[in-house]
Amino acid sequence: MAWFPRFFRKRAKGRIAWGTRLKKRLLLNVGFVLIMLGLMTFAVYQCVQHMTVGLDTLRTQEITEQTYVDLRLFVFRDEAVLPAEGDVVAYHVADGEKVGVGKTLATAYTCAEGQDPEMIQTHLSDLARRMAAMNPSVGQGSPTGGDELKKAVDQTYLAFLQATREGDLEAASLLSQRMEDYLNAYDTLMGGGQASDALQNLEGTASALTQTMTAAGDLTTSIGGYFYYDIDGYESLFDVDEVMTMTPEAFLTLTQASAQTPDGAVAGKMVYTATWYAAAYVSLADVSVFQEEVGRTFDMLTSDGAQTRLPMTLVRMEPAADGALLVFKSQEMPNDFAFRRSFSVSTHTASVSGYRVPDEALVTLSCQGQELMGVYVLEGNVVEFRKIMCEADYDGYVVAKTHGDVQRLLESLEEEQREAMLADGYAYLNLNDRIITGGTGLYEGKIVG
Repeated sequence: MAWFPRFFRKRAKGRIAWGTRLKKRLLLNVGFVLIMLGLMTFAVYQCVQHMTVGLDTLRTQEITEQTYVDLRLFVFRDEAVLPAEGDVVAYHVADGEKVGVGKTLATAYTCAEGQDPEMIQTHLSDLARRMAAMNPSVGQGSPTGGDELKKAVDQTYLAFLQATREGDLEAASLLSQRMEDYLNAYDTLMGGGQASDALQNLEGTASALTQTMTAAGDLTTSIGGYFYYDIDGYESLFDVDEVMTMTPEAFLTLTQASAQTPDGAVAGKMVYTATWYAAAYVSLADVSVFQEEVGRTFDMLTSDGAQTRLPMTLVRMEPAADGALLVFKSQEMPNDFAFRRSFSVSTHTASVSGYRVPDEALVTLSCQGQELMGVYVLEGNVVEFRKIMCEADYDGYVVAKTHGDVQRLLESLEEEQREAMLADGYAYLNLNDRIITGGTGLYEGKIVG
């Protein structure tokens, strides 16, 4: 039975060999699984690294942005109030007419007992304005040609709409009547008989009214200038001789002053020169717009319905703690422009051209100890950084210099300065670059897609 132990010895050796093979196979399987898990983890990592969520792009666009500033102007003129001898006056010249020395402006009358001077004066002034508007030969204050009359009708209509929107019924009524008078004057100019009859009726009404009163004498002027029917009580307060020397604080105080009512009857006022001034106070936000602009002529557009354009030259700028006093000068006196003591205008101050870059696309990159302002762009499927030079900052976007403007600027610099600006190695934004306006996990050199 010697074979029996050998048999068991062979079986034992077989079990040991099989166990060794099983262990090796198990180790190989575990190793394979670990390698696959590693590869999968690496693949997921790479996928996450190159994945950009919500990627949005926009082609670089070139725009021109206009800048406007709104101003509240206060008028200073070389003017004086003319007193009247009687209770009321009947005018012989148009409102705003240019008159020479010795010209008879009006005739003063003393009212009879029981008559209301204020009501009569309002009636006489209205008749004078209507007759002047229907008779273009009277004075320079009214439009004279067909084209001027049509333009006056259009401007008056726009002013009427503006007054209606603002709820100023008194102004709307006067503008409505003025528009009718211009239409009648145009009819007269074109040979219409109906308007001529209307003018004669107005003259007859004025004559009949003055015959109920006693004449108190004629009003003439010893100095030539421009005669106006109405006063506002600020003629002596807004002294033209002080406009070039007054402080910003004094001006602000003046704008809050109350009108002064003159004693006795008033015929109107004389404005002795065509040159007039307008002052405004601007906040610190707008001071930079007018910095170093003294001597520049601005095109002012009135904010009323007439939208009158007034070229005005900035002649003085006086800084203050929270803003600046601006003084403008002009000799423009457009037909039917209402020289109110205060009025609003809008003026164009600058134009800025460049690339429009949304705020959400702006990024700041640290490089060589400096903070670079720029954007990420998509070149093929690679994210790249582009520098920008900001020209102006607006609500929601900035305007950056164009690539051509940047190159011209670089060429104007000394070589050392130019090399310093280009040392970071980043290019500047160019036209038609695909600016990335939205996305997460962005960085220079990232591959997307």
